[in-house]
Amino acid sequence: MYTMIRLTRLSQEAWVFIALMIISAVVLFKYVNLVPRVDNNFFFSNHDPEFQDEKKISHLFKRRDSLLIINASGDVKSKTYQNNVQDLSLGLSRLGGVTGVKSITMGPSSLQDAFNGPLWKRLLIARDKKSTNIIVLLNASYSQKAIPAIVRLVNRYSADDFYLVMSGPPYIVELISRHLLKDIRVFSLLVLVIFGLITLFIFRSPGIVLGAVVSCVSASMWTLMITHMFGIKIGLLTANLATIVFVITLSHIIFFTYNWKFVLSHEDHASPVEEAMRLTFSPSFWSMTTTLLGFLSLIFVPAQPLKELGAGGITGAVVAITVAYGIYPAFLRLVPGAISKDNMLDRYQEKIGRFLERQRNRTVVIIFILFCAALPGAWRANTDPSLFSFFQAGSPLEKSLVYIDHHGGSSPLILVIKSLSGEKLDTVPSYRKLWALQKDLESYDQVGSVISLPVLIAEAKRPLLASLLSYKSLLDILKYPQFSGIARSFITDDHRQGLFLLRMKESQPRTSRLDVIRQIKKIVRSDGFELSLVGGIYCLQGHLSQLVASSIVFGLGQLILIFSIIALVVSRSFKIALAISLSICVIPVIVLGVIGWLRVPLDVISAPACNIALGLGIDSMIHMVRAYRRQKYPEHKNTEAWDRIRHRFWQPVLTFTLVMVLGFGIFMFSEFPSTQRFGATVVFGTIIAAMTALFVMPMAAQWKRPFRR
Repeated sequence: MYTMIRLTRLSQEAWVFIALMIISAVVLFKYVNLVPRVDNNFFFSNHDPEFQDEKKISHLFKRRDSLLIINASGDVKSKTYQNNVQDLSLGLSRLGGVTGVKSITMGPSSLQDAFNGPLWKRLLIARDKKSTNIIVLLNASYSQKAIPAIVRLVNRYSADDFYLVMSGPPYIVELISRHLLKDIRVFSLLVLVIFGLITLFIFRSPGIVLGAVVSCVSASMWTLMITHMFGIKIGLLTANLATIVFVITLSHIIFFTYNWKFVLSHEDHASPVEEAMRLTFSPSFWSMTTTLLGFLSLIFVPAQPLKELGAGGITGAVVAITVAYGIYPAFLRLVPGAISKDNMLDRYQEKIGRFLERQRNRTVVIIFILFCAALPGAWRANTDPSLFSFFQAGSPLEKSLVYIDHHGGSSPLILVIKSLSGEKLDTVPSYRKLWALQKDLESYDQVGSVISLPVLIAEAKRPLLASLLSYKSLLDILKYPQFSGIARSFITDDHRQGLFLLRMKESQPRTSRLDVIRQIKKIVRSDGFELSLVGGIYCLQGHLSQLVASSIVFGLGQLILIFSIIALVVSRSFKIALAISLSICVIPVIVLGVIGWLRVPLDVISAPACNIALGLGIDSMIHMVRAYRRQKYPEHKNTEAWDRIRHRFWQPVLTFTLVMVLGFGIFMFSEFPSTQRFGATVVFGTIIAAMTALFVMPMAAQWKRPFRR
């Protein structure tokens, strides 16, 4: 039987909270920008050390690396093809935010000139010579606003005999933004429907469902509003923040409700809600603390998306517990009495509980084997995946991006070089050495194409009159506005530093990006130059992958140490604290080990899942340890005490696990592979954490007779 509650029986307090939720929704949608903000430099903030070279390069040179590459396949030599290129190029040049367009009809004097020119053949002609590129130069501050109009124009011109595909960081960023916006809409609907139904199925009370929905939705909205007040916008990782806070709030409500049921069925209290709050708040507070620390570990990582998720997660953890104990009790008080236990869910859970209890020893052995097998794999985690791993493998979009990547590269890498001898770069000897460097870089298999100072000079020298000028005079002329100041993009005013713009191959099998950059440094030095600055998306991603790897190793290590101290404070027992510490070590090792052996990309979006899974994983242990301290009397043996705790908590722990699996499983409905990996990682970690809390931790706390039934 369902315990029913009528709207007319809602208390004044409950109506206030419902009204507050509605007002919050109005304020949120009116004043908070819920559209994900992802720009070309979303990896780091302007103040991060890793971004300083970018700022110096922008100060020294006129940047032209904020560009789109539109590849046009077809009969390149036909008049129809060339007319289509011309019309599309003119249309693109008229769009706002576009600062320049280069194609076979805008730049070179003829198609033959495009195929033979040192600059044009590198910039515009694909390696198979069956397609050409249209290069769209964008105003860096306006680039994202220009993308939708460019996409519409490209779609209008694309046809079977004039097939167009796009690539370039601004376009990839726009695609990521679209995926995130779609995820927010889908997740918001799914989280309400799924958790409304699952809460009703578990507790069979519309009153509890109403209280849970009002509490969780309010917590999510208030978190978004507070983070907005502090300048944290919806971004690469914070797009999932509302769903995460919803699930964290519901986890507090689950343990609260189960303790309320326990009080009703085992004790006679005039105020069962207040008694359940007294039993639950202390472990919930420590659980909030561990979750908060999990997010806090992300604050100190220089990567901007991780910082934003850390700050948003800290806010969400505090708001979640405040709402769970501030709003939810008003609705729980309206539920008149205990809920019947004679139902299908309880019967199934009883069967699962008995099965798990029978398989207790086997479960511990399986977890131990998993731990040993996963340990070597944890060091194989791929923390430096390709940009294309953000999109579904084999999808038309991914194939288009890979096609362009194979035919000239797609990820910009900027090299600023100067002579080891200190000479200027406008002399004949310097020019020869620069050409040698150009050829060596082009022959490196990780490099798609190279546009540089010697290529610019060679192209400018082709006319007869220009060939009579010195390199210095030629470069001075190319700084004039009538030549778009092109020389300022490749050489400094004192002519001592030059710029090489490389398009790196993202789809090429490789070692880490930073290893590739180190190899390029050796090539540069062997040709008589040194790298003074390195920048571009490729370089920033390399630094980001290094930070992700270090945050996994050191961040998780610090979390485990802090959680061990919390375990000691909560349990007041070195033996139990050690048992918890060993148990929580199992979770990240198994999760990262499986990821490593399967070679699943661990990018900036999916990497924080380990921190979150670890923070959530200790929740159940804290609740069990607090109950153990309350119920362990002198006449009880240690094993019997833990058996009693496990018998009481297997149902809330499994329910908590079910909610976490469903909550973070929602992320697998995303079309964004990184979000899918994030959800799958938390789900897997939560399942391992549940089995560890129920069986490994109590076993480790019983040193003398760990396998007694």
